[in-house]
Amino acid sequence: MVIFIRLAAILLLMLLFILYLKGGRFTLAKRFIVGALILSLIGIIALYEINYAKQSRVDREILNAFDQNKTLVCEGHEVTSDDFTFVGGTKVFTHKNSRGQAIVSIENCEIK
Repeated sequence: MVIFIRLAAILLLMLLFILYLKGGRFTLAKRFIVGALILSLIGIIALYEINYAKQSRVDREILNAFDQNKTLVCEGHEVTSDDFTFVGGTKVFTHKNSRGQAIVSIENCEIK
């Protein structure tokens, strides 16, 4: 999503440059188009930030429950800190017994 936002910002700047070169001035129609694009970009960024903040809050709650040795249910597995380890870089729980190879994402977990 971050790549999409950066690409949209670059495209907006390119559009501004092209519109300015074409006419030398911004007419009312051009201002309306640019304004609508800027508002759309701001809306997309706001929605992304709201969704990211919500997901981060949920992840923190799940991780706090895991640290307090509460049981989590993740993809049909019961996850506790006795049997699983949390890997922060990838946000997954891995089974301490390497033979099981159980790896579950924090996104698919809920507190039991």
